[in-house]
Amino acid sequence: MTRILLYSGSRSIKSRTNKIINELKEYIEKSYPSIQLDVFNPIQKPLMHSTGCKNCFINGFCPSDGLENDSGEELKTKLESADLIIFATPVYSHNVSSDAKIFIDRLSYWGHLFKLICKPVITIVTAESNGGDLVEDYVRKIFSFMGATVVNSEVFLRTDEEEYEESLSSLIDSIDTLYKNDFKVEVNERHETTFQLLKSSIRMYPEENFEYQYWLKNGLFDSETLKEYVSKKVVY
Repeated sequence: MTRILLYSGSRSIKSRTNKIINELKEYIEKSYPSIQLDVFNPIQKPLMHSTGCKNCFINGFCPSDGLENDSGEELKTKLESADLIIFATPVYSHNVSSDAKIFIDRLSYWGHLFKLICKPVITIVTAESNGGDLVEDYVRKIFSFMGATVVNSEVFLRTDEEEYEESLSSLIDSIDTLYKNDFKVEVNERHETTFQLLKSSIRMYPEENFEYQYWLKNGLFDSETLKEYVSKKVVY
C-alpha cells in the first residue's frame, strides 16, 4: 500500500469528523512515512454541485471537472490511484452532509462502472446521538455500488465518548492490516446483484453510449459474474 485518500465531508475545523481524520492522518504519517496521503475536504478542495446535465452518464465526464474552484477532476484521479479510501461524514438530519452528498453525486456514474472494484474503503460516520446507523448503511451501499469493499465502518456518537478510543483503534487496526497484508477483494451479494442488473440494462444502450463502450472495452460484458471479472483482473 503506497497511497491513501482521506475525505472529510465536514466544514467545521473543530468537528469530530475532522478530528478523527486528522488523528488517522497523523498516525499514518508517523507509522508509515512512505505512504502518500491525499486529503480532501470542502474548504481546501471544494466541489461544485451537480447540474443534472447527465453528461457523465452519457459521455463519461463532468463539465465542471477542471473548472476554477472545482476539485472534481483531481478527486477522481486520486481516488483511482488510491490503495485505500477513507471517507468520513457527519450526520445531518439522518443523512450525509451536503458536501458529502456532492461527493457522491459527482461520482454517481461510477456506480454504473464498478470504478472502485478491487479497492478497500473505510467509512466513518459521526453523529450527536442517533441517525448514525442509517447513514452508515447508506454510505456502505454507495461504495458497494461502485464496486468497493468496505473493510471497516465505524459510527462515532457524542453520547458514547467512552467508545471513541475503541472505535479509533479499530480504524487504525484496519489500516495496519491493509498495510501489512495483501488485500483480498470481496464480491458480496449486493455487488453481484448490481452487476447482473446493470449488465442486462446497459446491453440495451446505444453502442455509442459511454457506459456501453466502457463495459465493452473493459471486458465487463464478457464475464458471467462479477466474481469472474475480478478473477481476471486481480492476480494474488
